[in-house]
Amino acid sequence: MCEVACSAGHFGAVSPALARIRVAKLDEIGIDLAIACFSCVEKPCIDCPTEALSVGSRGEVLLDSDYCDACGLCAEACPVGAVGFYGDQPLFCDLCDGSPTCVEVCPSGALSYEEGREVSLADFLDSEGSPGQRRANFAAVQAEPLRRGWKEGRRVDS
Repeated sequence: MCEVACSAGHFGAVSPALARIRVAKLDEIGIDLAIACFSCVEKPCIDCPTEALSVGSRGEVLLDSDYCDACGLCAEACPVGAVGFYGDQPLFCDLCDGSPTCVEVCPSGALSYEEGREVSLADFLDSEGSPGQRRANFAAVQAEPLRRGWKEGRRVDS
């Protein structure tokens, strides 16, 4: 649902490929984890050879498409595979002007946005593999405390 809301809101089309949020589906451990640009403290993606990327007032990564040459280095630099790419356009979460649609439509309340929250992805900076593999690695690491809770009989949805 979050991918649909994102793609519809930004492109007027329903397509996960157009979404700025991606869902890592780890069927083997029963986890689906939505991943979008965290506007992390490190921002390794911002090192753009054409200077097409900058940081907005909320810490979000902004793209100036007039300067972007679609080299893909920003997507390769993201340690958690959160930068999507469609055609010749990298897709960064722009926080929907401070009111992310994906958060608003999430039926389970699993998504949240806290303005000013600083997130470090330092533990993932050396992650290797494709963006999809880095998303899966991040999801597996983030899911581990949740899975431990399940094993101990704790529920997070009640």
